[in-house]
Amino acid sequence: MSKKLTSQKYLGQFPDHMHPHIVDIADVLEDGNCGFRAVASLLGYTEEGWSIVRRELDEELRNNNNLYEKLFRQDLQVVRDSLVATRWFTIPDMGYLVANRYNVILVTLGKPSKTFFPMMTSYSSSARFFCIGFVNGNHWVPVNMSKGFPLPEVTADWKKFCSHEARSWMSNLNGRLQYWNLLNPPVKPLSGVMSVE
Repeated sequence: MSKKLTSQKYLGQFPDHMHPHIVDIADVLEDGNCGFRAVASLLGYTEEGWSIVRRELDEELRNNNNLYEKLFRQDLQVVRDSLVATRWFTIPDMGYLVANRYNVILVTLGKPSKTFFPMMTSYSSSARFFCIGFVNGNHWVPVNMSKGFPLPEVTADWKKFCSHEARSWMSNLNGRLQYWNLLNPPVKPLSGVMSVE
């Protein structure tokens, strides 16, 4: 499938304010490994490197077990099992692993739209941005973004468990996080009493 057709097929499933920042959307095989295929594609392995990504993320989990015990708590074994079995790529779990293993900024678009910075390293201006989109309620695709695109919010657990050095990611990229909020202001609930006659 051509990139242009794929972009048109999936574009409407991403937040409207991000459309001008999307260069193109690729596709990967829908076989239960699509999230790992999308990451493999962005790493330059081609999507067929999905099993390498699973193995490398499992190594990341084992090598930094102390961090992930705190982060995933009682779900640690579920995350571990999802890397060695043919289970789906889940967010936020895999987002932390990808950002940490490859020292990249992972952005997910769709539901959920989140930013995952590395949790143990300090900011690097040469860090790569990986963007994957969640489409059709069950499929991950690699998304090529324009330079300087807005960054969705960072998870509360990232803020809670990242190292002191890692906080530099947020401070250096705060403008892009604020840019997202400017384009996509949070919806405030109505306050006060409303009467209907």
